[in-house]
Amino acid sequence: MEAKSKSLTAERDEMMGSLKTCTSQKTALSTERDSLKRTNSAIEEKSKRLTSEKEDLSRRLNSCTSQKTALTAERDSLKRTNTDTQEKLTRLQSEFTKQRAELHSNTLQLTGLRRERDELQTKLTVFERYSKQSWTYFSGSFYYISTTKKSWRDSQYDCWGKGADLVIIDNKEENAFVRKFQKKLWIGLSDRLREGSWIWQDGTPLRTSFWYPGEPNNFRGTEEDCAETKYYDYENSWNDVECTNANFWMCEKKTGV
Repeated sequence: MEAKSKSLTAERDEMMGSLKTCTSQKTALSTERDSLKRTNSAIEEKSKRLTSEKEDLSRRLNSCTSQKTALTAERDSLKRTNTDTQEKLTRLQSEFTKQRAELHSNTLQLTGLRRERDELQTKLTVFERYSKQSWTYFSGSFYYISTTKKSWRDSQYDCWGKGADLVIIDNKEENAFVRKFQKKLWIGLSDRLREGSWIWQDGTPLRTSFWYPGEPNNFRGTEEDCAETKYYDYENSWNDVECTNANFWMCEKKTGV
């Protein structure tokens, strides 16, 4: 009986130990369960936040993508517009350069025309003034024929007073022009400074001459140092004569008209 009691006591004690162990394990499991619940709850909260953030990021990404698409389209449109504008600018610059060149050319032409107009007006004014004063025009010069007779020197003074010189005959055309007036006329030719060295009164030496045959000759030993157009019916019409003789005279004023 006593042995049985000991056996039961031992069994009880063993069961009590097992109960304590089970209770301890239960407590530990409960603690672990609660910890896992808290952890799981935290994970769920974090998952919710991440899901919300993901959705927000998705919306922002979609918005950014839309904006990017719109900006890309706008950029491409601006590129096309810029290309068109650049081409237009190039054309305008080319047209501007061409028009500026035309303007410069037209300005030069206008300046030239104005200059020609002014020159013609000046020539016309000169022509009218001398024409009214009984001067005759021929080949760029005006000529005046005296109506009285004077010595070669006094004739020269008269021409100088008119702003002219005794006529200087440069060629056969001018010689023919002088001859057509059918008068004995003083011309601006003499050898007063050195015998035999005929010079025009502007200092130009005689190169082309129209002396009558046998002239100049200092007829009968006289000092015939001045020239006249005596034989006007002939091309070679010049004659040397004394400078103190009285003759009609011709003044010449070169104008370039």
